[in-house]
Amino acid sequence: MKIYEVQERNTLLLTALLNVWEDSVRATHLFLSDAEVNQIKKYVPQALDSVEQGDYMNI
Repeated sequence: MKIYEVQERNTLLLTALLNVWEDSVRATHLFLSDAEVNQIKKYVPQALDSVEQGDYMNI
């Protein structure tokens, strides 16, 4: 695993994280329909943007 320090959140990063989220959900939450995943997906960008940036290496 590689850990990258993010200096700024930009559209490219948030899009990549959204794609990781969606791929993970579709692979592990088989009980959710496509419509349900798409409904939840609408809230993910806001949730990702609200995560505080910090020095997580020292946790």
